[in-house]
Amino acid sequence: MGCSYAYPVMQTADAVRAFRMAERLFELAETLEHAEPTAWATLSTLLDVERILAALPAGAWLDSGEAGSDPLHFRPGELPADPAALGALLPLSLHLDEDIAFGSFEADLAAVVGDVPAGIHWHLGAWPATPEQNWSSPKYSGVQLAFNSREMWGDRVDEHTLSVCVRQGDLQRAEWLAAQVGLQVLGPPVQSM
Repeated sequence: MGCSYAYPVMQTADAVRAFRMAERLFELAETLEHAEPTAWATLSTLLDVERILAALPAGAWLDSGEAGSDPLHFRPGELPADPAALGALLPLSLHLDEDIAFGSFEADLAAVVGDVPAGIHWHLGAWPATPEQNWSSPKYSGVQLAFNSREMWGDRVDEHTLSVCVRQGDLQRAEWLAAQVGLQVLGPPVQSM
């Protein structure tokens, strides 16, 4: 699984629009039978916690702790109900288990993400052969959506970045995929998941 290099193909201030374009890219995959999403978010306020957790399935887990320390781990139902106690745990790093079903939370997260730094990576079955490349690309096929960032876990910005994931050096496939949905590669790739 995984993604070798992510080529940015869209940057927009509209998270829902970026997600809808991701759905169009999914349609290009040879199969979605084994598609797997993973997601993360950094929750810095009590409102972030409430809003984001309401959009996510039960498989979420959260970490609290300073960098370099042993983090405390929580499932959403295990978080303190008292706002002061919960506030003392902030910021929380949210992650989703690998067993989360494709399509079970992604649209809801895009709709409520607001200014929260977050991301979703979808490992897809395989990208199809292209007119110039008569082989499919199963190992590194994927789509990434970095909310409020230009790359997964990148610095916070006021836009969302959609990227197609391909094997290292496969710019031609990234360009072909982007063109199929009316987009183009916007810049160099970043090494990814």
